[in-house]
Amino acid sequence: MNILNKNLYKKLKTIGLSISILGTASIQANDYFSDKVQKLKWENLDVIYIEDNRFPTYALGVYFADGALGDGEIKGSIEASLDYLNLGTRRFSRKEIADNIEFFGVSMGSEVTHEYSSYAVSGLVKDIIPTVKKVCHLFQDATFPRTELKKEKKRIISSLENSAQNPGFLASRAFREISLEGTPFSYPVGGKIRDIKRWDSKILKAKLNYLNEKVKKRIYLTGPKEILNIKDIIMRDCGWKGTGQFVRNVEFDYSGIKKGPHLTLVTLESANQAQVRIGKTLEGKENDSTEIKKLASNYLGGGFTSQLMNVLRVENGLTYSVGAFAGMQKHYGRSGIYTSTNIDTLNKLLTKTKETLEKATSGKIDERGFKLTKGSLAGGYPFAFESSRALLAQLMQLDHLGKEYSTLTQYPEKIRSFTEKDLVDEMKNTFDWNKQDILILAPAKSKKSMEEFGTVKVRSYKHYL
Repeated sequence: MNILNKNLYKKLKTIGLSISILGTASIQANDYFSDKVQKLKWENLDVIYIEDNRFPTYALGVYFADGALGDGEIKGSIEASLDYLNLGTRRFSRKEIADNIEFFGVSMGSEVTHEYSSYAVSGLVKDIIPTVKKVCHLFQDATFPRTELKKEKKRIISSLENSAQNPGFLASRAFREISLEGTPFSYPVGGKIRDIKRWDSKILKAKLNYLNEKVKKRIYLTGPKEILNIKDIIMRDCGWKGTGQFVRNVEFDYSGIKKGPHLTLVTLESANQAQVRIGKTLEGKENDSTEIKKLASNYLGGGFTSQLMNVLRVENGLTYSVGAFAGMQKHYGRSGIYTSTNIDTLNKLLTKTKETLEKATSGKIDERGFKLTKGSLAGGYPFAFESSRALLAQLMQLDHLGKEYSTLTQYPEKIRSFTEKDLVDEMKNTFDWNKQDILILAPAKSKKSMEEFGTVKVRSYKHYL
């Protein structure tokens, strides 16, 4: 058994999971998951359970098969309906709810993407019954009191209006919208200021009822077996019996998406640096190639030994940090490079970035960098399993993508199997300079530094708030 598979085996074994290992340590993942991941039925509700007896704690995740695409006219309303469950119910005030959650030491929160939503709860096993009862009460009886909602709206709007003080956040927010332009996924999940102003108690309650009653759900649980005693509470108090069957599916023709390079200058006169974002939309059919995309993005910008870090920081002193990513949801994906530089060195940074991408897409791969990236990704992967909650999140994502759980255990071996040719092919597909959207957030004078790379569209940062 090589050292990397030993590490993966140990990490999974620590949460009560064992893996059959054969020959040169190829993992018999299907047997392992069929044995240790229990798929239960609570009436018509699907439940995924992993027994974990290490600590007297539990983690609970609820998957809703719709996300921000279900907002309708009032954008951000689904995210708000989950974020603000704790503002009050007919029986309890916001303070009473907060005191109760604090007393039990519970962690709870939501995450909403365009495609799906989730709600996570974790705490001590001894408190799971009253905690889940409280969560069910919030889902069924949240009223989003007008005075409390007004405070939250004011806070969010104020934060967005003051985002000029956080250029990195502002650049990433604008870049998401620009790079996904022409798809159903470009609008911010949480809405813009004009949407937030329209939120009211009735709208948020309607969205919560929609999630409760119409949308298909799945429960994910990990902890000692006694936590399965929450079944009756989920059925009775939450009312989640599996009757909701709506699943968000998106049919979209990617052939109409604009081809790069497209340059946008988002003007922020108070900026003392140029924020740089470079990337593109990835088609949904590419979600079977997530491992090679991860390798390509890490090779470019995955740490201090990455190609862009070496060129932009070590060799030229143009930036302090640079990173790259390429990730998929079910129906779409995004790739990106993010960095910043002094305004007077923007042109040089773009030139050096372009040269680095062109070098990689032309087949000139740094052999040492390639080997380091593969080793880092394969060797570091087992640490993703240190937390049972993290494992549940992985399983939820795989179910959403329609992938087998064995994908998790096959990942290190797949990463190690890639050749330099595989990397070059992926670089051409994902990081070809001529297919990128390029966003610069900087003062208007920076336009001159960009013009040699193409026609520059100029927009105020306020357009993205």
